[in-house]
Amino acid sequence: MLAHIRYATAGAVDLANVHPFSREMWGIQWCFCHNGQVPLFEDHPDYCLNGSGGYEERGVCGLERTYNPIGTTDSEAAFCAILNALRAKFTDNMPSLPILYEELKLLCKEIVDYNPKLTILNFLLTCGPHLLWVYSWPGARPGSKVWNGLHYTIRNNDTQLSSNSDDPNYQVAINKLGQRPQSPSEGWNDDHQVCVIATKPLTSDEEWIELNRGELLVMDAGLPRVSIGDLFRAELAGKGLSGSALQPPRLEEDMRRYQFEPTFFAGGGI
Repeated sequence: MLAHIRYATAGAVDLANVHPFSREMWGIQWCFCHNGQVPLFEDHPDYCLNGSGGYEERGVCGLERTYNPIGTTDSEAAFCAILNALRAKFTDNMPSLPILYEELKLLCKEIVDYNPKLTILNFLLTCGPHLLWVYSWPGARPGSKVWNGLHYTIRNNDTQLSSNSDDPNYQVAINKLGQRPQSPSEGWNDDHQVCVIATKPLTSDEEWIELNRGELLVMDAGLPRVSIGDLFRAELAGKGLSGSALQPPRLEEDMRRYQFEPTFFAGGGI
């Protein structure tokens, strides 16, 4: 579930500027929520990312601009630029999860590199029903003491998320968000855990972990995944990109690139 309360620091108060933004790419629905400010797209709304890992001054965009903002936020401009860059990069086969992870890191670095001091880039990204991508480049706006970052905590799905209030309007019963799947493969892990992510800790009686600057996490079955091995396990478990427009990932080729053999995962039940 993605939820976003917008303060409208950039862009008018308008339905077109409401998060999460959503686009279809490769027969997959991509959704994006952002907190912060992105000077690159405030100054250059039509900037094209190229995955170089650093900002480059250049003139006319050489990419086909399939995705364009509907509203006026820097957030939506960044989302569309990320999708355009991925679409231009992968034209025959969809990327495996480790390859997508690597490419997203480069695109984020390129965005931040334009103005690291003023950029605040905290986002949630989904590309299908299984995984949640979480990135943070935290900071405070000029003249403000409010710190904008991302924090997460791991909860059992049978618990209530509460802000220490007896008012039911300030409580979320996580186990009531939907019907519980019958098996872990349908969306829950063995411990029925969920991960709650917020810009600020929502409770004071448990541990909230703040993402490091420039950190990209992949949330799978309520737990953070960061290693290449974890991402390949998720891929082999059927949680990778699944669309109709491109061929499946070249998985064996990608595994050899990272010096993994398919037999490496046999002991994990995959």
